[in-house]
Amino acid sequence: MKFHIEDSLLMDHLNQSYGIHAESLQFIPMGDSAYSYQVNGRNGQKYYLKLFDQQNERHRTSIQRLDNYLPLTWKMYHQNLFPTVTYPLKNLKGEFKASFNGVTTVLFNFIEGETLAEAYPFSSQIVQDIAQSAAGIHLITPHIDPSTVMNETFDISFESDLVQCINVLEHNVIFDNQIKQSLRGHILSKKEHIFSLLHLVRELRQVAIRASNEKVLCHGDIWGGNLIRHANDLYFIDWESAIIAPREFDMIGYIGEEFEVFLPAYEEHFGQFVTVNLDVIRFYAYRHHLRNLTNWLMNILYRNIEQAQNENDLEMILHHCMNRWDQIEPKVKAAGEFLNKRPVSQ
Repeated sequence: MKFHIEDSLLMDHLNQSYGIHAESLQFIPMGDSAYSYQVNGRNGQKYYLKLFDQQNERHRTSIQRLDNYLPLTWKMYHQNLFPTVTYPLKNLKGEFKASFNGVTTVLFNFIEGETLAEAYPFSSQIVQDIAQSAAGIHLITPHIDPSTVMNETFDISFESDLVQCINVLEHNVIFDNQIKQSLRGHILSKKEHIFSLLHLVRELRQVAIRASNEKVLCHGDIWGGNLIRHANDLYFIDWESAIIAPREFDMIGYIGEEFEVFLPAYEEHFGQFVTVNLDVIRFYAYRHHLRNLTNWLMNILYRNIEQAQNENDLEMILHHCMNRWDQIEPKVKAAGEFLNKRPVSQ
């Protein structure tokens, strides 16, 4: 849902802070860590705007990450390390972000084209392009200061919020709307499954910590909604999850049948044979779904104001989360069968 601020007030802020000539805004109803807008300027200029509500818990977490990934993407673009990246524009103070009236804003270059959010299932060519780009990102690692980017701790701190949400749903409270009542039925029917997955994630976390995998710069959220095809180029947007982590982090969306396409294309661009730890992939895959589940539960039970947002988040839980848990092991198995066909080294 659109943030409660007048477009004219927001444009005045942008014009004064960035020295641009914004004439209109177009709200983009995507994402949950910020509000997104297309900014249309005089003479056809376009910009992409992220607006963060400083009173929103999820947004405050995203604001804290700005100091990590904004300088990173600025360097990636301006030093030609990875040109097909969305990068921040500096304001008149030479800063990457600006604040006013309880909000924080970041202005980015605008990338023409459509995201690949609706392009599933991906063609082999798209999978190859993504794999080569992922390898290109990982190859940047020696050129950045790892202390300036988040480092992987295999965090699962979301589990306390997840348990809390389930406890709330178990109480015999009559909720004030049908979405929450419906949510209770769906979640409690899967309660034992959810707790078994939490236990599995804890075990896999220990495996991942012990693994001696090389850590590289990862985008951290390579899915179709963060990819834009323009002409012959594939642009990577939304770098909030950028992190120094095992390369498996950027592979979790491409296990299964497409792994046979993804891994050879990745290795060709990376320039060497790589080993893949399937238990690390399993950790990331299960953590991804449980963390998303927790976020949407917290939204519905505590954060959302608009009923339309509740409906959207319940839809995400049912059709972009819970329905995918049983697909993880078959996909990991398919990836393992491919790996077993390959020689130990090349």
